[in-house]
Amino acid sequence: MTAVQEPTTAIEADKVGRPCKYDSHVKPYLDKVYGWLKDGYTYYSISNQLGIDQDTWIKYKKEYPILSELYARARTQRNCLVMNSMYSKANGIKVPVNKVKVLNSGDIVEYTEEVYTPPDVNAADLYLRNNSDEYKSAKADTSGVTLIQNNYQLPQLQQQLLDIDAELKRLEIIDTTSTDIE
Repeated sequence: MTAVQEPTTAIEADKVGRPCKYDSHVKPYLDKVYGWLKDGYTYYSISNQLGIDQDTWIKYKKEYPILSELYARARTQRNCLVMNSMYSKANGIKVPVNKVKVLNSGDIVEYTEEVYTPPDVNAADLYLRNNSDEYKSAKADTSGVTLIQNNYQLPQLQQQLLDIDAELKRLEIIDTTSTDIE
């Protein structure tokens, strides 16, 4: 029979219940946890991978600063990846695409073709709003702005709508008079 160890400090003497799983279930896997966080895993997924309860994982995140730091680093890494992708999409990008072609002789030829994706205005706008203070301030300044849609100012659009409405009414009158004559 083994002897029971005496607590070495007063703090250890106050602890009762099960031992903490942090040292055995979390600490050895911090590198994996960081990878999972970078890949966008949820609290639930990470706690399942580690074999601990989700509430325990949340408690550990509050108790151990290293976990909060892992979350912050992973978030920064994910944001950088997204911003790089958005930058590429905003500028247009050539992407290699593997293709297969069947020749008249029946031979199958595999080749790679570069496909150009044109710049995306929405991606450019979002990228600049998040990365350029000058762009943010220019977007926020609405003094003296006139609504412009497809290079037409609002009064011009309203006039065009009135002209179209008048033309439709004229055509309806012509159509009803031509059916009355027949």
